Amino acid sequence: MVVQDSNAELILFPGMDKEEPLDLDDWELNRTANAVKAMAHPLRLKLLCLVGTSEVSVQELTHRVDQTSQSNISQHLAHMLERGVLENRKQSNQVLYRIRDPRTLSLVIAMRAVFCPQNH
Repeated sequence: MVVQDSNAELILFPGMDKEEPLDLDDWELNRTANAVKAMAHPLRLKLLCLVGTSEVSVQELTHRVDQTSQSNISQHLAHMLERGVLENRKQSNQVLYRIRDPRTLSLVIAMRAVFCPQNH
């Protein structure tokens, strides 16, 4: 598929030929839509930019995010955990969060490059 952007450059999207139907099943579309909805909040986007490719504790996120409580951050992490954006593991007395799906991680890396350049 070829798309022309506002700068008059041609952008090629590999694997998207207009003669071939796009093969996406409903389950995957719903999973993706739910993950994107779970990320669609300013604080959640900030948390994802901070998590990036690493594992981060709630305490570390609280320290790095100004003007919000640990409880608020925990609620947002739980929201993304329930929707499959994040996963966690317990290490000693801390819970460490990381991005669950490599495809979501790719999306977050792209978002960090565009929206969080100081963390990229």
